[in-house]
Amino acid sequence: MAHVTMARLYGPSRPTMEPLNLQRIAHVTIIVKNKTAEVQSFQIFNAMPKYSQNVGEAWINVWGKSPGVGAGNGTTDFDITEEYFAVCGMSTASLQPGLVVSTSDYRTVELGTDSKEGTLVTAKIDKDGLVFDPKTGTLEKDGSFGIKNESWNRTKYLTAFCGLGMRSPRPEQQDVLPVAVFTAIPSQLYQITPHRTYYISTGAYAPGTIIDVTQLGEIAKLDFTGKKEDMAIVTLKDDYSYDVKYDYGT
Repeated sequence: MAHVTMARLYGPSRPTMEPLNLQRIAHVTIIVKNKTAEVQSFQIFNAMPKYSQNVGEAWINVWGKSPGVGAGNGTTDFDITEEYFAVCGMSTASLQPGLVVSTSDYRTVELGTDSKEGTLVTAKIDKDGLVFDPKTGTLEKDGSFGIKNESWNRTKYLTAFCGLGMRSPRPEQQDVLPVAVFTAIPSQLYQITPHRTYYISTGAYAPGTIIDVTQLGEIAKLDFTGKKEDMAIVTLKDDYSYDVKYDYGT
């Protein structure tokens, strides 16, 4: 399998992706099969969304993990509802690999289309926490939503963050989890464009953990952009390489 490089997941230069239309929320199922001789845990994370230049450095979070999957014939699945959320909060330290980030507040957002503007939410400091204003506006960008930050004392709130969130892909956890985050700078307007691309690897990071993708070894890429299929079957073979096939769910 081809190695997934950091350049494909991080940084401002990314290929143009097909804009999503959230008037119809899509559902995607990823079935993972373990054909190795050892019990494995699997984790899922997203492709880094396309974002405006003022975001600076952004980070990918593990978004869901499976319990142990039996050797040889074990199977697990991730059930994805492609509904998107703006997320924000205060992290316990500066954003970095290994840090677990929890969502303090979130708002449902719609992505802009040819016929409808995307959602624009406003983040502000309230009682020393970063939260969203209940009122929302619009952003005229196809396939995107926006986060507008009010003014605050940046040096006092260095660990404020915001970003993209989705609902957990695991049935036992229904929370909205961060999938890509960045440091929230006051008086900024951010544009965020999610992609329908997901990655599977072995590992057992807690959901919300920031990861360094280059340290994960072999990774399976699931790209649903432009596909009519709504299911992917991922097989970790006995040589620890991945096989990916797309199909239609029942």
